Amino acid sequence: MCTRSSAGSRTPVGSRSRREVRPGDTTRWVFNRIADVYGARPAYPEALLDAIAALAPPDGRVGDIGAGTGNVALPLARRGFDVVAVEPAEAMLDQLRATAAERGLSLEALHAAAEALPLETGSLHLAVVADALHFMKLDLVARELHRVLVHRGTLAVVTAEFGATPYMQNVARIIEEASQRRPRRTADAVAQLAALARVSFRPARVFEDQTALEAETLERVVRSLSFVGPAMNAERFAAFRERILALDEKPVWTRRFTLHSGRKALRARPG
Repeated sequence: MCTRSSAGSRTPVGSRSRREVRPGDTTRWVFNRIADVYGARPAYPEALLDAIAALAPPDGRVGDIGAGTGNVALPLARRGFDVVAVEPAEAMLDQLRATAAERGLSLEALHAAAEALPLETGSLHLAVVADALHFMKLDLVARELHRVLVHRGTLAVVTAEFGATPYMQNVARIIEEASQRRPRRTADAVAQLAALARVSFRPARVFEDQTALEAETLERVVRSLSFVGPAMNAERFAAFRERILALDEKPVWTRRFTLHSGRKALRARPG
């Protein structure tokens, strides 16, 4: 059963950074505008999900921070964990709730931002931030993650990038040429988060997956990229779409995931 609660790149001139938009400002939160196509993205590889699940005790409480439509929260709930999913885009959270109900999964879904988690201090055994760190304000998120983790709790951060195949390299080139926005680099952000949250990360683990896509699904996947779909008007996206569909290589969506994980240090929380 799902419950709900609420809590109070470059950006075009005149608009605010996505990291500064409050959850209640639904018209300005970009992921509300791509929730209808986000489900076209391939699921996370099972090996990655198993590795995340192994970081929490069997009866542990797990927080999926920046949960989106539930690509981490739902599989962990299926594995029997006590899951709380926190997501600032309410349209995505609605989809997560609906999917959980459809599959008979029990989890808690909270409409809030990672910078102000509506969770009690020391309430999570594992906090997961999957492919979302680049949208967060590191100092505030680090403080909150350190606060909500139990003594020696674990933080897991998953970063994602395109695979190094000729097809994906061509997709990346077309995006680079067509998009005015760029995702923020995450390598430095991961190290900064670890330092600010007082977490010592172990050596990272890497996972890859490949999914062949039909033309219609491929279009939905590229529309789900926050720096592509919402950033282009209809004319620009139509031209972009034609360039993607015209690629000679077979459309196989290849991704590389890096899992960073470590335990909360024994020192006091950041001041």
